Amino acid sequence: MRVWDIHAGYLSRQSLLGQHAEIHALLSILGEGKRGYSAHPETLRWKGHMDKLKNRHDLTVKEMLLRGFGHKSPCSRECLSGTGELSYVDPPVVQIKILREKYLKRKQQGRIPLPKNIYDLWKHYKYSIMARGYGYHEELQSHIKKSANLSIAGENNLIVKIISIMERPVTENALEKAVNHLWEHLIDDLPPQEREEYSSGQGDKNQLLSCIFQLAKKYQKNDFLYSTIFSDLF
Repeated sequence: MRVWDIHAGYLSRQSLLGQHAEIHALLSILGEGKRGYSAHPETLRWKGHMDKLKNRHDLTVKEMLLRGFGHKSPCSRECLSGTGELSYVDPPVVQIKILREKYLKRKQQGRIPLPKNIYDLWKHYKYSIMARGYGYHEELQSHIKKSANLSIAGENNLIVKIISIMERPVTENALEKAVNHLWEHLIDDLPPQEREEYSSGQGDKNQLLSCIFQLAKKYQKNDFLYSTIFSDLF
């Protein structure tokens, strides 16, 4: 039994669908008092954090839908907010290592390739972070620029901080800035006729994000396709 703390975009098809099933099992165990795996470390760490578990379910579903999978088992349970920090069975940096070794053996990969260094990690998360406040973006970017060692292995605290920021609400102004930033970086390499898509979707940020994602897929712009923002904020 496993619910990964890193973004669902890193999960392979099998891991993503498996995580969705595991979350529903945990919701049943914790919400309805079912005995199965009730003493498992993964179950115990979610006690008192049902709201976060539901949020993890919703993000998993968004990633599933982005990849074209169907979803017919919504989480309709009302989950109260807990207190305190969520613990980890394995630290996030170890989770990345576990998945890397597993996917290498099975020749699997998620929508987003697992980061090889903190620069990769930052490229994947930065627009989602920006949408939660430009101050968070500046703080983390400054940390990465000052880091002498780009290795993922020594940056568990950075990954934990990113996960923590991802749990915070998106603000309208910050989201607009993040989406516009995405568009401005994509637009330079697009034919003029494609740029008109921006004007048609400008009033709806979800529509514009969808437009950016489709254009990035069409022109194979991996720096954009590998962003967490598309499933995070659709």
